[in-house]
Amino acid sequence: MKKYFRAAAVLLVQLAALPAMAAPEISAPICEILASDAIATMIGMPVAGKESSKGMFSEACVFKTSAGKQGPSMFIIERYTKSLPAGAEKDMVMTTPTSQILAVEGLGDAAWMNSYTSELLVRRGGTVHKVIARAVECEKLAEETYDEQEVRCTAKRVGILKQTAAAILAR
Repeated sequence: MKKYFRAAAVLLVQLAALPAMAAPEISAPICEILASDAIATMIGMPVAGKESSKGMFSEACVFKTSAGKQGPSMFIIERYTKSLPAGAEKDMVMTTPTSQILAVEGLGDAAWMNSYTSELLVRRGGTVHKVIARAVECEKLAEETYDEQEVRCTAKRVGILKQTAAAILAR
C-alpha cells in the first residue's frame, strides 16, 4: 500500500513541476458553434434536437437525429476546456484493435482521425475540438458488395468529419 502512496506523491510532484499551459480560447457556447441546420445539411439527415453537456475536461453538443433506417443517431462536437499538451491529439482519438489513427493535413495546426470509429480531433492554437459522426446513414447499393459499401460509407463519414472541422475552424 505504501508503494502506491509513494507513486502517487511522485506523480503529483512531477505534475506540479510541469510548465503552466494557457487555457484554451473558449468563445461561443458549444451548441452555438454550428447551427442544427448546418449539421443536418452536412450529415444529410434532419436534426431533431441538440443537448449540451459539460464534463471535467470538455464540453459537448450532441445533435440527435430523427429515426432513420438505422434508428436514431448522434453527431457530436466536443471542445476540450482544459489545455492539452501539443501532440496529444493523436492519443485522444479512440482506437480499436483493427483501426489506424491517421494525420489529416490542411486542418488547423494538427488533426488526427480514426475513420473506423468516425472521430476527428483538430487543434488550432490552444483549442482542441473532437467531431464524432456515429451512425450517419449510408444505405447499401444493390450492385455493391459489403466491402465496397464499407469503403464508400467510410469515405462519406470522413468527408463529413473534415467538412465539420473546417466549418468549426472558420468561425
